[in-house]
Amino acid sequence: MSDLLCKINILDIDLTDKRYKISFAEDDITFLAHSIKETGLITPPVVRPLNNKFVIISGFNRIRALIYNNRLYNNETKIVVYKTKPDITDCSCLVKAIAALAFKRPLTHSELIISTRRLYQFLDKKQIAKKSAAIFNIEFNVRFVEDLLTIGALPDPAFELIHSGNLSFKSAKRISSYGENIIKVFLTIFSKIKASSNNQLEIILHIMEISARDAIKPESLLKNKEMQSILFDENKDPGLKTKDLRAWLFEQRFPTIFKAHQMVREKITSIKFKNNIKFLPPQNFESQNFSISFTAKNYSEFAASVQNLNTALENRELKEIFNQ
Repeated sequence: MSDLLCKINILDIDLTDKRYKISFAEDDITFLAHSIKETGLITPPVVRPLNNKFVIISGFNRIRALIYNNRLYNNETKIVVYKTKPDITDCSCLVKAIAALAFKRPLTHSELIISTRRLYQFLDKKQIAKKSAAIFNIEFNVRFVEDLLTIGALPDPAFELIHSGNLSFKSAKRISSYGENIIKVFLTIFSKIKASSNNQLEIILHIMEISARDAIKPESLLKNKEMQSILFDENKDPGLKTKDLRAWLFEQRFPTIFKAHQMVREKITSIKFKNNIKFLPPQNFESQNFSISFTAKNYSEFAASVQNLNTALENRELKEIFNQ
């Protein structure tokens, strides 16, 4: 390795300079610090000498752990690092930073996006794709690099949402095609709820379809009192907010189907099936297939459920559900 293994003074490290940090995570370094104390430093951090200081290239958590140990146990002022050559380029430092993490574990989507966006300052799309296996520990094609760069153009809050799982890669790609104000609408929404990738895409589609049909802007839809009450209820779990938002958006987009769905549910409730019996109408009435199931711990429960179903056969509401 061309980097020099040496000891440097802790005070000479610029802890505020995080230009090569690509991870959002600020891990608890307590266990890492204890491991270093017990087993020693297995892989020293890599730093770059710059302007009479040292900038961290890789090993942010290791340096934090070393500082923690030094202050807690022995008051040492020096730590072991790999020091790069003074004339190393920004591109080489960035490549080192990305590779150090990528060959330790798979990078998250947010880390891939940030890394690719920064590399694009020095390399073009084809070069990034060609060198991807050596840098990212995985091969990219040019199309994927383009997708990463497209999402990389989103505002910074988007990366935090991607990192937290509130915004999926597919959803981020979808909203990146919209204007700045619409993007802000979706970032606001997804910061308040917790939805699967498919549900996120459904929410995006509903909002854009409602806005187009009613000739309003998504920003105006976001200001709707009912949507506001769903999103900004601080006492409600994000998962429940998602459920309520999806139901409200479905009602706005398909009012006729929503009313029919509500009517069917009311009739199902009136039939008074046992608690262990589930009778479900087709999702959004996209088919004619109803679903019914029940659970039983023993023969008596099984027989009781069958009897309940047989009784329901004579129920007028049940016949109306199937004949509507």
